[in-house]
Amino acid sequence: MPNECSSRSKGVSDGGLRLAKAAASQPEPPRAASPQRARRLHPDVKGIPQRKRNQDAGIPALRPSSWDKLVQGIWEQIHGPFEIIYEPFDTMNTATDNFRDVSSLCLRVIKASRFCRSLEAIVQAHWVECFDTRVEAVLQREAATSRTQARKLILGEACRDFGWAEKYLRNKMGIWRGYREIKDAGGWVTLAFAGAGLYRFCKYRIGFDQPSMSQLRRLRKRFEVAAGTLHPEWHKLLSVIGVSPNHEYHGHPHDWVVQDDGDPIPLAVTYQHQPGPFIYRQITESIIDQDAWGGTDPRRISQRSPYTCAVCGCIQSDDPSTNQCTCFPDLYGDNTRPRAVQVFRTKDGRNNGPFERGAAVGEFIGLITSGLSGIDVMEGRVGDRSYQIWQGREGNFTRFINHSCAPNCQFQKFAWLGVERVILVSRGIEAEREITVDYGDKYWEKLEKRCMCG
Repeated sequence: MPNECSSRSKGVSDGGLRLAKAAASQPEPPRAASPQRARRLHPDVKGIPQRKRNQDAGIPALRPSSWDKLVQGIWEQIHGPFEIIYEPFDTMNTATDNFRDVSSLCLRVIKASRFCRSLEAIVQAHWVECFDTRVEAVLQREAATSRTQARKLILGEACRDFGWAEKYLRNKMGIWRGYREIKDAGGWVTLAFAGAGLYRFCKYRIGFDQPSMSQLRRLRKRFEVAAGTLHPEWHKLLSVIGVSPNHEYHGHPHDWVVQDDGDPIPLAVTYQHQPGPFIYRQITESIIDQDAWGGTDPRRISQRSPYTCAVCGCIQSDDPSTNQCTCFPDLYGDNTRPRAVQVFRTKDGRNNGPFERGAAVGEFIGLITSGLSGIDVMEGRVGDRSYQIWQGREGNFTRFINHSCAPNCQFQKFAWLGVERVILVSRGIEAEREITVDYGDKYWEKLEKRCMCG
């Protein structure tokens, strides 16, 4: 991922990825008339890392704190499948023999519940703000009134408005004030995507300390980038309390570079030191170079359908109702949402993780071509066909992954729907850790740069 240290490079396991200066200025990629000694990256030939077995129940293990669960829950909700949009209900046939209609109704109720839960937390936090403002107004108007008296006076007004007993409202206010504290540190976005655990967290107030609030302030802009790009409609929730929508971050989530100190910046800004305009298109599938391959995909292994997974032996399909392969369910099988990672500008990149051992982090995608030399490409071969994956002008976040001699990921070949893919597989990545891969010894041969791992 992009950083300010020019001595570090970017890449993959047993071969990797580094940004080529030629690619930044967007020239026509150089093609070799004859085989040359060039920079070549190769997928790992080792097996897919096996997931760790569950620990013995008798062995003590650290569990995530309530605060860690809250932060992780916000990320999960932001990268989840549901938009925060309210859809009115229509009368439908909910007879038990009409299962599809019942499923549709259930889904709409889930979406409505998600919408109302977010709206409830936002309105209740705003109510606390208005309560405190009302108390200050009374103190300004009646100098002889103490703050305790003013609070009791306004509390009495609220009890009459709600029709609740004072004790009941006080208990609710304790929770709502927790919402307000979270909002003050992490912004409205934290309330909109906090999930069902927010109420319990604010009720028992476990983890409401200065370090936790400081962490939330650091994460605020990162939340806003992810939510603004993945859920552009979420700001409409704020119109209920009179806050104007602010579409500050838009486009693809990986078109923004986040950082600890400072606001997020467009990806292109981080490449201003290189000649020429920086043009990079985020794509979800590799593109076949028509000049190199015509209409043929050189990665094609099998033409027969249905396709069977070589790892688990199950049927593969983009249709979730027929797909049986669960090797990488977060990557394939009708799952096209951007991966839960962010491009981070600092001395050590970050991801949103965690990615357990053996889980897919992403697919190495770009232009499927051949004959390039002098720039970074991923090499692949199917039968007698050798191909290259070039990420100079289009691709995904895997372009920005750094090298490490002690990587936490590796690139691995995997066939999906009869086509060879190169995927990034986790060796075990904790949340907030940099994603790294080993470029391999061959990558550094005849390069002006060298590995800085030591």
